[in-house]
Amino acid sequence: MSDRTRKLVTIRNKTDHDLLVLVQRELDRGLTLVDVATIRTSPLFAQAEKAYKTAAAIFPRISGISLSDRFRIESGLKELRSRLDRVPVFAKIERYTASVA
Repeated sequence: MSDRTRKLVTIRNKTDHDLLVLVQRELDRGLTLVDVATIRTSPLFAQAEKAYKTAAAIFPRISGISLSDRFRIESGLKELRSRLDRVPVFAKIERYTASVA
């Protein structure tokens, strides 16, 4: 392997590692945001959805990924998607009658 090829391999490995870190951070961010989103129209839900889309778009571009990392990221994507799908469309509003003492 030539010196130039080794440098390219090193750069690609670092890029893959950085992308993996980025995807994991987006998943963590999305999971945190979706836990505080109360309805799908909230800005927090939109940010969580964006984090999911970003992670899902970047993940397939990582070429040098171990099976354990691949499984961890795929599980995280499925978990985030599941939590996003469980956020209610509308908030449940209950009426209370006023009572005078």
